[in-house]
Amino acid sequence: MNVTLAGYNIDSSIIEELKNRAGWTEDNVTPETLSAAYARISRDPADIGELRRISRTEVAKSRKSNETIIFGLGHSSVAEHAVFNFDIVGLSRLAVEEVQKFRLASFTEKSQRYITLDGDFVMPEEIKNTPFAEKFANIIKLQNDAYFTLFEALKVDLFAKNADKIKTKRDRIDLETKAKEDARYIVALATKSQFGMTVNARSLENMLRQFNSSHLAEVRELSATLFDKVKTLAPSLIKYVEPTKHETAKRSALEAAAAFLKTATIDNNSIFSPVSCTEDADKILVASLIYAYSNQDFESCLNHAGTMSFAEKEELIKQALASKESFEKVDRAFENIDYTFELLVSATNYAQLKRHRMMTQLVQDYDPELGCTVPESIKAIGKEAFFNENINRINDFYYDFAKEFPYLKNYILTNAHRRRVLLKLNARELYHFISLRDDEHAQWDIRMSARAAADFVKRKHPLTSLLLCGKSSYRDCFAKVFPEK
Repeated sequence: MNVTLAGYNIDSSIIEELKNRAGWTEDNVTPETLSAAYARISRDPADIGELRRISRTEVAKSRKSNETIIFGLGHSSVAEHAVFNFDIVGLSRLAVEEVQKFRLASFTEKSQRYITLDGDFVMPEEIKNTPFAEKFANIIKLQNDAYFTLFEALKVDLFAKNADKIKTKRDRIDLETKAKEDARYIVALATKSQFGMTVNARSLENMLRQFNSSHLAEVRELSATLFDKVKTLAPSLIKYVEPTKHETAKRSALEAAAAFLKTATIDNNSIFSPVSCTEDADKILVASLIYAYSNQDFESCLNHAGTMSFAEKEELIKQALASKESFEKVDRAFENIDYTFELLVSATNYAQLKRHRMMTQLVQDYDPELGCTVPESIKAIGKEAFFNENINRINDFYYDFAKEFPYLKNYILTNAHRRRVLLKLNARELYHFISLRDDEHAQWDIRMSARAAADFVKRKHPLTSLLLCGKSSYRDCFAKVFPEK
């Protein structure tokens, strides 16, 4: 065996520095050459290292080869060998939601839980030079002023309650973080954010195409800016970025089909509603665990599982989990068990929920009629009325704003405003979700959603959920299932 580290991501400023030091004038510092070399592997007898050398020295041919293979023959996975890193600064939290819904990319965002907000916000291009611009700015100022009022009040309360526990600077920072965490619920989705994004060329092309059909000007601007950054660096990998008729037609048709529901009375404000789940999940899990290690078809494995007692099924599943550490994934057999839940979540909750991109998420628009999530800490310091007064003023502006700019209305809503999300995930994904979001360090809002889902599954499928818990409680959970260990 011979393994070669063929390449890796480094900071672009280092690449430029190296090129300048060497007096490099050749146009061959591009990820396209890796894609071209790997694309030739299947039909070229040359060693892969030689193929990479040829690609670097014959960039024009590499680009032509990429275009033929990716766009001509349709082997789009070749574009996945090229990876880009972007710093994205100044995008609104609302627009961030459109970006971070894509599965095959990585995002790390500056958190409002740890950073004190400074009032920066996006003024939508569409309302500049209109009578709404000043009104919009005034509502944002209202929200930012309310944030600092709540932050200071929460901080004073937390410091007073924990005075005997404050020993270090870290202790003070932790308490301030808790105050920021709940004060941010009054802040607008127009608030600026920044994040790092890592994405391969194939996924980036798909992103740009969808961004270009967005209702938001800043998302379309982001698409143009990203494309400008890569079009000369990798012209053979990213080509079709214009919005398609399909995306536009689909959206128009479905919006029209759903329009009659817009005036329906909202009568379900439950934060968690089970929709469907795999019947006989424990039996199917046992059959699935057996299947991969047998020489029988699945029906035979399922029939065998059906003959086993509850205790026998429990023992087999325990054997499959007996040595699992908290950081390890459960077996892929768990992917044969499916769940569909409907959640009612705040924008704060959704900001974390959207990171679980492998599950299927169907997301409705924000709707003030669904109410707002008010942190218990704000109620405890007697600021609930203050919070709701601000929300009412925001909602009043929202309804006027929506009449003129229906696609921009959500900019003015806060982290407390709610939307509905339909989730479909398998049991293996559920284990990962619960491990992160029902942990003692998880943010309380999304932890409520995770706890509701975990409680439902534990009642419904006691064997499938034997070790379903947050990371912080894993040792206790494991000890209950395996007391002998």
